[in-house]
Amino acid sequence: PQVEEKLMQQVMAESRVEEQPVQQVTVEPQVEERPVQQVVVEQVQKPISSTEVQEKAYVVNQRENDMRNVLQTPPTYAIPPLTLLSIPQQAALDNTEWLDEQKELLDTTFNNFHVGAHVINVSQGPAVTRFEVQPDPGVKVNKITNLSDDIKLSLAAKDIRIEAPIPGKSAIGIEVPNKESKPVFLREILRSPVFTKSESPLTVALGLDISGDPIVTDIRKMPHGLIAGATGSGKSVCINAILTSILYKAKPHEVKLMLIDPKMVELAPYNSVPHLVAPVITDVKAATAALKWAVEEMERRYELFAHAGARDLTRYNTIVSEREIPGETLPYIVIVIDELADLMMVAPGDVEEAICRIAQKARACGIHLLVATQRPSVDVITGLIKSNIPTRIAFTVSSQVDSRTIIDIGGAEKLLGRGDMLFLGNGTSKPVRVQGVYVSDDEIEKTVDHVKKQMKPNYLFKQEDLLAKTEQAESEDELFFDACQFVVEQGGASTSSVQRKFRIGYNRAARLIEEMESQGIISEGRGTKPRDVLISEDEFAAMQETNV
Repeated sequence: PQVEEKLMQQVMAESRVEEQPVQQVTVEPQVEERPVQQVVVEQVQKPISSTEVQEKAYVVNQRENDMRNVLQTPPTYAIPPLTLLSIPQQAALDNTEWLDEQKELLDTTFNNFHVGAHVINVSQGPAVTRFEVQPDPGVKVNKITNLSDDIKLSLAAKDIRIEAPIPGKSAIGIEVPNKESKPVFLREILRSPVFTKSESPLTVALGLDISGDPIVTDIRKMPHGLIAGATGSGKSVCINAILTSILYKAKPHEVKLMLIDPKMVELAPYNSVPHLVAPVITDVKAATAALKWAVEEMERRYELFAHAGARDLTRYNTIVSEREIPGETLPYIVIVIDELADLMMVAPGDVEEAICRIAQKARACGIHLLVATQRPSVDVITGLIKSNIPTRIAFTVSSQVDSRTIIDIGGAEKLLGRGDMLFLGNGTSKPVRVQGVYVSDDEIEKTVDHVKKQMKPNYLFKQEDLLAKTEQAESEDELFFDACQFVVEQGGASTSSVQRKFRIGYNRAARLIEEMESQGIISEGRGTKPRDVLISEDEFAAMQETNV
């Protein structure tokens, strides 16, 4: 029995030893199951990684958009150097003797007419000298202003202008033409600190004031301008100075230009400039369509602003550049019309409507309007246009009536011509007399050639496209059958009734009436009386079914 017990103990010990590897084998599958659990976890996390991929794709798209913006204006684009412009004349004219003589004549004139006043200061500008006259206590201002013709006679001057009083001074200004005038060169203004330190890409040079200080303005603050004056007074030179200033201040991705030139020659040198949204428009019908395009662009921009939560162009571009929303930065657009009278003769209703809509709403979205005309009459510069364009530049005109049409006060009829202007800025009540800068054709050609060599234009549309679109719109008017039905129901037809019913311009309503007459729906015109309807409602319904 003892031997059997020992054998049993040995067998039990061996069986325990043999069971240990079995236990290890059973543990190993549990260890091997961990990768399976990890695989399952990875399968669950796959949708999360797909969203990360989408976010990465969004960032890539944003970078592509940013690259597209960069490609619009390559980093190699450089502003033209001032060496392309003529060097201003440094020699100053010594007019001390002439100034003393004029000052003595003024004092003598006041004494002869028993007016208590005397000259206290003299400011000499490029073309005009201003004598500051201080009246004695108790002397009325109109006593001096009433002596205008007598002062002109005693000084033997071509013309004089009296500013009573000078804004910010207790003196009256008597402006007398210089014995010799000095031209103002664009380079002189562009290198001045007031121009170079301005951060706005729409800073433009105008000229020098009577004190000889440079006058620059920001088109963003204008925000729209009216330039008017007689033929040869300096309007086109002023427009060239404004456009050249923009080329020296802004890159193509910052400012775009739309140039409308019915004269065909004034703005032709700027063709193929990369700042243009289209080639220079010379056709009047295409110009009307281009203004309508500007209105549509204005509405599109305001939709983008509303979606982005921005109030103006600067804020919108900031949001886009900080990648808060997808999209591209928008440039400023400056529309220049060199002769408004030609447009108003062809399509006054459509042109006036487009100009007024742009002038009323387009400031915040970065679209600005500069309008020039040599006929400052009320049929060209209508009340609606003038009330929506706050900044005015008046060159010499033939009458005081024309001066009042432009700047609401007289004075422009006494200007000297050759760039002599009155600048009425936005928010100011009195104009400032400025001698405008002179830009030669050679300077314009050098500047434009420098800009053309760096970058080719990327036009959004061409004049031919606008003309084709206009002809198609004229031949197929979607309101034709509605207008016909209205006329048949009314039993009479007139342009004004169609205009009021469908809220359209006069030209479009007149075309609808002419089309009805050509198709035999209404009779010929009878002066002020409405036209007769020649078909019945049943005949019109049959005609409509036939056309459908």
